[in-house]
Amino acid sequence: MKKPLLILLIACCSLSLKAQTTDSVTNKFNKIPWVRFDVFPKFPDGDFDEYVKQHVTYPTGQEQNINGRIAIAYSVDVGGKVVNARLLNNLSPAVDKEILRVFNSSPKWTPGTYRGNKVEVNIGAIFIVDVNAANKTITLTKPKPAALSAVDSENAVYAAVDTPPAQPGGIKEFNDYLSKNVHYPQSAMDQKIDGKVVVTFVVEKGGSLSTFKVWKSPSDDLSNESIRVLKLYKYIPGSQNRKAVRVQQAVAINYDHGHPNDHSEKRY
Repeated sequence: MKKPLLILLIACCSLSLKAQTTDSVTNKFNKIPWVRFDVFPKFPDGDFDEYVKQHVTYPTGQEQNINGRIAIAYSVDVGGKVVNARLLNNLSPAVDKEILRVFNSSPKWTPGTYRGNKVEVNIGAIFIVDVNAANKTITLTKPKPAALSAVDSENAVYAAVDTPPAQPGGIKEFNDYLSKNVHYPQSAMDQKIDGKVVVTFVVEKGGSLSTFKVWKSPSDDLSNESIRVLKLYKYIPGSQNRKAVRVQQAVAINYDHGHPNDHSEKRY
């Protein structure tokens, strides 16, 4: 039996986050509430990361050298304002305060939307911070993408790349594909099994999907159906330094037998 499904896409990383890290900060990122959207907020002057790097100044009262990684979570509200900026780890009171100052003084964005309605979207960013107390300079750079596995450079799987993989036609067409092709397993329908299936996979250099792993699922039938449909789908591959590479991605598919036509966000 074919049923429309409530579909959720974990973008990039998951939680509408633009960067990933392998340290303990990842756990904090994963606890940031994910909000459904189909148009991501847009910074008015190009790349917000570049804006942050250019506007950070040497903090008053900083007397020691620092070199470390800092993670920030923030939201863009329905008015386009950056709100609730907070650090997920700390470097020093002066450095922390300066970085938050830049985030909180950001120009207004074009807010994100879902089905034509403005929504508040949660975002995360990671910077490597280099503070030189002698020269009174502070430099922010983006971490280089790290391979999840590196048997050899040609077959390495990346967590983040210069150009992430994308769905042809965007999220809406991807969701339409899933709604048309996922068949709610009859056994799950009969038992009224609902819930979210979270699947990670590798987008190969040609765009095909491989190496599926189910991270969360209410039943094996729903897991198998989700993987079956994803195996038939093809992404626009990701690239690093203008070269196609293998990239890990994830999606979540929500099954709701009681509300087959309801595409609003649900909690399970």
